[in-house]
Amino acid sequence: MADIINVLPDSVANQIAAGEVIQRPASVVKELMENAVDAGATSVEVIIKHAGRTLIQVIDNGCGMSETDARLSFERHATSKIKCADDLFHLHTKGFRGEALASIAAIAHVEMHTKTQEAEIGTAIFMEACKCTEQNACPCNNGTSISVKNLFFNVPARRNFLKSDNVEFGHIQEEFIRIALVHPQITFKLYHNDKVEYNLPVSMPKQRIINIFGSNYNEKLIPVEQNSDVVHISGYVTKPEYARKSKGGQYFFVNQRFMKHSYFHHAVVSAFESLVPENTTPGYFLYFELNPEKIDVNIHPTKTEIKFVEEKYIYSILHAAVKHSIGTYDIRPSLEFGENAPIEFTNIDYKHPPKEPITYSNPDYNPFDKSTFRKSASADYNNWKPQHADNGWDKIYDSLLENTCQETAEEVQTSLDLNNTDDMPAKDSNNSPHAFQVLNKYIVGKIKSGFVVIDPDAAMERILYEQYLTSLEKSRGASQKLLFPETVHFTPHNAATVKDLLPEFIALGFEMEEFGKTTFIITGIPCDCEGQDIQKTMDYLLDTYNNNLLSLKISKKNNLAHSFARSIKKKDTGNLHPEEMQHIIYQLFCTQSPQISPSGKKIFVIFDEKELLRIFQ
Repeated sequence: MADIINVLPDSVANQIAAGEVIQRPASVVKELMENAVDAGATSVEVIIKHAGRTLIQVIDNGCGMSETDARLSFERHATSKIKCADDLFHLHTKGFRGEALASIAAIAHVEMHTKTQEAEIGTAIFMEACKCTEQNACPCNNGTSISVKNLFFNVPARRNFLKSDNVEFGHIQEEFIRIALVHPQITFKLYHNDKVEYNLPVSMPKQRIINIFGSNYNEKLIPVEQNSDVVHISGYVTKPEYARKSKGGQYFFVNQRFMKHSYFHHAVVSAFESLVPENTTPGYFLYFELNPEKIDVNIHPTKTEIKFVEEKYIYSILHAAVKHSIGTYDIRPSLEFGENAPIEFTNIDYKHPPKEPITYSNPDYNPFDKSTFRKSASADYNNWKPQHADNGWDKIYDSLLENTCQETAEEVQTSLDLNNTDDMPAKDSNNSPHAFQVLNKYIVGKIKSGFVVIDPDAAMERILYEQYLTSLEKSRGASQKLLFPETVHFTPHNAATVKDLLPEFIALGFEMEEFGKTTFIITGIPCDCEGQDIQKTMDYLLDTYNNNLLSLKISKKNNLAHSFARSIKKKDTGNLHPEEMQHIIYQLFCTQSPQISPSGKKIFVIFDEKELLRIFQ
């Protein structure tokens, strides 16, 4: 048999590596910005054109490179960060594998200008598909400037899979923010199509958050600070009333590196338990500092997932620290907590797991025996022993279950007497079908062949969706003037989305105009928004819209109509009048697709009379 195994050429191997490291233009921005930070830069500028398709340029004033280093930096696994395997467990830099520049040069046209402070003249290198097409000396400023042009020019399949400019630039913004948040001592600037998107001066960590996400974050943030032998945790969480239905604004950093960690996310969310509405998530900006030997950052190609040796201990410390900060700064303002002293964790023996606590009970205690109760009250605690539930409790459970079942049956019979036709809504003059509610939610309506059960929430979503879609197509929606104009604040990304969708918002019935970079003044709202919190409604609408861009391939108008229908807080459908139920039924069956809501939920189920008869035969 002939030999069939071949060694791949460097150009092919680099393109395969590029597929792992460079997934989209945002990946290039991340790698180049991390290199700039590792180079000791105090100023970093990022210039983007057409969401990175045409140009990605990162300019820094770091240490720069010599002529030899500049050429060698484009070789695979060429790095100044590590020299042996042990260095992987003592990392203090962001990049270390030496794949970034080689991967970028394999799928783009790259131009580098770099100069060290000691050198009198710099070096210019031009790369194309892994090949150096030109290298010469050139005058340039101290530091490094790298321009990446025509990304994925030789991988058309990858280029075709890129999303719209808004989506791709949203990813670039997110990578930019992640690095800017953890380095407030560095000046960052971001330009897109010759427009300044961010200009972040050197500042304190809290001010950096406010500069990025808006001045309204000044009152949203609660500081978190906790030190222990295992980890030092600092940062901020948002107050419970600012929790959002969609995920966004959650940032973990470990040793100045962004990470995603579902286990630690659960620690933060559980600290807010019973303080935030269901299906909402608080925001947080939390920074971990610990020994690099206690983490492994090399378990994922993008280095956003990190493994911790003492994960369970950090979970407990994080949960306690967040809960302590919430109680101190927000939830109990009337209580005197005194100085905000962090919880003491230094006396914990981290080398041995904690002992399981022992629960004691009195075997003679019976809550239904008054004489036993008096006796147990004066019993000696030292005579109590650990006990398991005996068989006597089964009888108590059985009696409780029997009483509960009996009460439930009586409640159902009382609340809905099917034999009493007076409880049913009477037919009107148009001979409309009967309609009533069961389980304090679902609408039951009579039809010729049986009856139909309707979910009113899903029905209203379908009705509103088609109404808004019609308004967008006709560019005319009912609007209601506000007595006092309302000011709303957005994140930079959401503000850019609003500017892009401003004609569509006006078509829906909003009357709004820009009032600053991330602020808008609203003087009129759609009639369906009456009585609602405009800020929360707009935030949820934009979060839903942006999430749909990533998961659904639908037009801008369909996406906006769907997002707006979901963001409107529906009227309480638990106690509807017969006329309201009839109106919902009529509106639903006037829509084009009454069976399914825009979110994909079934709206109604039909029960056929013949099927019912067959069940009871």
